[in-house]
Amino acid sequence: MASAQQGSGVGGSVVLLVRELEQLGGVQLILTQTSGMPVVGPHLLMPLRARLARAEVFHGPAHSLPLTRLGIPSVVTINDLAIYDHPEWFPDRQWVSTRVLVPRSVRSARIVVCPSQATRRSLLERFRMPPDRCRVISLGVDPVFAASAPPSERARLRQSFRLPERFILQVGTVSPRKNFVGTLRALAAIPATERVPLVVAGEFGWKFEPVLGAVHDLDLTDWVRFLGYVRPRDLPTLYQLASLFVFPSLDEGFGLPILEAFAAGTPVVAADAGSIPEVAGDAAWLVPAEDTGAFASAMHTLLTDGDRGAPLVERGRRRAAGFTWRATAQAYLRIYREAAGRPSPAPSTSATPPVPS
Repeated sequence: MASAQQGSGVGGSVVLLVRELEQLGGVQLILTQTSGMPVVGPHLLMPLRARLARAEVFHGPAHSLPLTRLGIPSVVTINDLAIYDHPEWFPDRQWVSTRVLVPRSVRSARIVVCPSQATRRSLLERFRMPPDRCRVISLGVDPVFAASAPPSERARLRQSFRLPERFILQVGTVSPRKNFVGTLRALAAIPATERVPLVVAGEFGWKFEPVLGAVHDLDLTDWVRFLGYVRPRDLPTLYQLASLFVFPSLDEGFGLPILEAFAAGTPVVAADAGSIPEVAGDAAWLVPAEDTGAFASAMHTLLTDGDRGAPLVERGRRRAAGFTWRATAQAYLRIYREAAGRPSPAPSTSATPPVPS
C-alpha cells in the first residue's frame, strides 16, 4: 500500500514508480490519494484502509508515515534533508514535519529508502539509525525525454512559448534552494554581445521575490522569460530545444532534471552540491554552487564552443540510459518483500546496480 499525490517533484516520481510496479506484476498496489483531505485525514484514514485491505506493507514515499499505528511493516522514503540543513528555505510551519513526522517515521519504518548515497549519509548522521535499515534506490528517467520530438511539435512549442532560437533552460520551482539568483548573476557576467536568454520552467514558490529583484537589479528584464507551470508532456521538447541546461541548486536529494536533460541530449552546467556530483558523474560541467565567475565561464564556453559540449552530450545520454524506472521498481519490489518478511536477497546499502560512467 502506498500514499502519494500526483504532480511534479516527488508526486510525479511516485506516479512513474507506480506505473512500473503495475507493469512488473507480483504485487497488488492499493493507492491512497491524500490531496484534499483535512490535515488529520491521512493519519486516521490510511491506517484504517490498510487494515481493511489486509495490506502486507505500507510505503510512505514522501518523508513520512501516518502517526497512528499501522499494524503492518512499513517503508518510508526520505528524499532529502534540506529542511533540517537549511530551514530558511522553507515556510515556518514545517516544524511539525521536522520535529514529529520525519523523526517518528524514520524510527518506526522497517526500511528507510533514500534516492542517493549523499542523502543516506546525511540521514545516518542525523538520526543515528542502524545502517542496514537505510537503503539507496535511485530514481529513473522517463523514456519520453530521450525520444526526439518531431519538427511539428518543436515548432508548436516554440511558437506557444515564444521561445528564442537559442536559450538557456532552468527547470524547477522558483525558490531559494534552486539558486536562481546564482544563475542570473552568472548570466549578467556574460558579455551582452555573447549572452543567450534564460528560460525558466517552474512556478513561483516560497521566497521567490529576490529572484524578480535580481532580474531588475542586474538589468536582465529582456534576457529572462518565466514560463510558469509547464505541462509534463511539453517538458521533453523544451529540454531538446534548449542550447544549455543549468542546475545550480544549493542542495538536492537527487537532481532528476539533470538526467532528463542528459536524456534529451542537452549539455548541462550544474553545481557540485549535495547529491548532484553523484548523479551527474562526468557528464556535466560541475562548478561551485556560489562561484559566479566559474558558472558564467562554464555557461559561456558551452554556448560558444560546440567541441566542448559534444562529449558531455554523449556521456550524458549514456548516463541517463543507466537510470530506468524499471530498475527502480524492481528495487522497491525487493524492499517490499524484505519488509514483509518474504524471501529476498541479502540486504545491502544500495538497492540498485552501479550506473556505468
